[in-house]
Amino acid sequence: MSFRSFDLYNLVRDFGETATLRKVTTEGTYNPATGSLESEATTDYSATVYFYNYDEGIIFNVDQIRRGTRKCVISALGLAVEPDDDDELLGNGDTVKIVSVRTIFSDGIKLCYICDVRE
Repeated sequence: MSFRSFDLYNLVRDFGETATLRKVTTEGTYNPATGSLESEATTDYSATVYFYNYDEGIIFNVDQIRRGTRKCVISALGLAVEPDDDDELLGNGDTVKIVSVRTIFSDGIKLCYICDVRE
């Protein structure tokens, strides 16, 4: 199954929902006592997203899919930043981490981002 870039944009526009794209703006410092990062700063951005599950024909390496992994299309139009690996999406009672991002262009304009996300 293949999509034209404008079809993806229409999918997000017509059926997408508002979510929060959370980006880490300042890396924290490692605390050896707790084994975690502390004082990490984040910035939140509003984004229009559409989540969907993997299906044959959409992913190349079906055998590499882990439980809780799915796809998300994010509208690039009006989005102040680009999503990156390890950013988070919060919405609809769920928080997922972006694993990979592909940018979809139409006539040289960023239309949307197709992301692999994981719980």
